[in-house]
Amino acid sequence: MKNSLLAIIILFSSFAFGQEDSAETPKIGVKIPIGQAIVIKGVSIKFLEVIEDSRCPTGVQCIWAGRAIVKAAVTSNGKTEEKTLTFGETKPGEEKNTNLYNSKEFAINGLTLNPYPTSENTGKDKGYFLLVCEEKNN
Repeated sequence: MKNSLLAIIILFSSFAFGQEDSAETPKIGVKIPIGQAIVIKGVSIKFLEVIEDSRCPTGVQCIWAGRAIVKAAVTSNGKTEEKTLTFGETKPGEEKNTNLYNSKEFAINGLTLNPYPTSENTGKDKGYFLLVCEEKNN
């Protein structure tokens, strides 16, 4: 009886300690086709164009991994600002920037440009833009 009581106490205490870790809020990805706009929490994001897509196609060996540069228009509080985002490698002196919008409550960041190029598909206007909306901790 004492052994089974001890086993029950250990079992319940492990459940109590296991619940101290808080779960991470999932990131929500949103697809935006070229020329289209979406609204996230009152902020409008319009995917304008692909400026550069020099990413190394899958199945091909490249010297440089490449990068994708896209332009988007961000409208918040009646003001529109064009943003240029770089995904992948940067050249010396360049900064990798994927931030579209930042406030005290949340940030909107670019995730990637899809589809990833293959040896058959290298056209730059065939992609869509993925966004991620990250909640900030207060």
